Amino acid sequence: MKPPSMKGSSVNRRVLAFALPALLAAAAHAEFSPLSVHPEGFGMPVAPMGARERALGEAGMASIPLGGGFYPSNPARTAFNDKTVFTATLENDVDWLRDDASSTRQTTGAFPSLATLVKTKTFGTFGAYYQQAFQRNFEARMARSGDSATTGYIAEGGLYTLGASWGYAIRPWLSVGVAENLVLGRDRYIRSTDFTGTAPAEAEDLADTTLETSAVGSYPTISVMVRLPRNLDLALAYSHSASLDVERSRSTTYQGSDPVADTTADLPQTVSFGASWRPDKRQTAIFDVVYENWTDTRLLNPAWSVGAGYEFRASQSAFDGLLKRTAWRAGAGYKMLYLREVPEVYATAGFGMPLGLRGHQLDFAVKYGHRSLESGTLFTEDYVKLSASVVGVSVWGQPARRRR
Repeated sequence: MKPPSMKGSSVNRRVLAFALPALLAAAAHAEFSPLSVHPEGFGMPVAPMGARERALGEAGMASIPLGGGFYPSNPARTAFNDKTVFTATLENDVDWLRDDASSTRQTTGAFPSLATLVKTKTFGTFGAYYQQAFQRNFEARMARSGDSATTGYIAEGGLYTLGASWGYAIRPWLSVGVAENLVLGRDRYIRSTDFTGTAPAEAEDLADTTLETSAVGSYPTISVMVRLPRNLDLALAYSHSASLDVERSRSTTYQGSDPVADTTADLPQTVSFGASWRPDKRQTAIFDVVYENWTDTRLLNPAWSVGAGYEFRASQSAFDGLLKRTAWRAGAGYKMLYLREVPEVYATAGFGMPLGLRGHQLDFAVKYGHRSLESGTLFTEDYVKLSASVVGVSVWGQPARRRR
């Protein structure tokens, strides 16, 4: 038998030596958008997925990777996992904001996601995960109307999800899944100077005011997945709406302040559909549609997105070099964001490298996006996202005769 090639290991070390420092150092700025200003929203959405799905046009509901994977919007997909899976994802932003009327300063943003999916022989696949759903992290400086003075404030915070899921294959071609999601949120607005019309109303009457909020709530997700002949897979998922209890408090630098009344905030119902087609063992074409039923108001609107991607998987032989075993991915998509009907178009690309012989994987993805409001007359924004996922697989929970 031919011994494993040492050439792939050498290439692997060289790729990691250059790629990992670049990923960690590239995010000099966190994503900023005027959409993050509105307290009616939760900030900018962070895609709840790994680097593989990110590279596939942020699609992949119905696409099952080798060894299994994590996709919280479709817990039914986990029922078809081959093995127990551990996933850790880190996402960074590099951002350019083109806006002649204001200046901004952003800080480094890194968004981790963690998940474990335990495959059992009889009872299906059990999962637990943590992810960040929305984020704010920026300082805004704006020219005040009528004079040359500038005003500004700092906003930071986000919405975080802790979830537990279960997926079960009723038949070899049919699975169902359920998940329960606990949502925790926090936001802080620090207004260092007096201005009108930008900060939340509660922070409007005093300079040097800090408004802090915390939110908690929960919602369920259910999904079903069908594996049809000719290598066609379909998935449908539904996430129920949630009403978050929001506690608010206000403080000032030099004096006390009256308490602020608590309130509520609503998360939307979400319906998702995904399709995956494998024309052969090495190729996969993917298409997803997502609709979010946000309350239709002056600022909020129903949101939707479409994404499509393509993956070419190379050799699965452990005796081939690294490049021959690397999976290559590309995709694109279009979104209508939930604040003020802002359209966004994006393109993605990435690759997946095997780590060792047991099926572990290291995935990279890059996304370029463009969004603008009112055809660019109010703001135009370009940004780049970098993502990396480490996927570890295990034979825990499998019968000994199936371990490999």
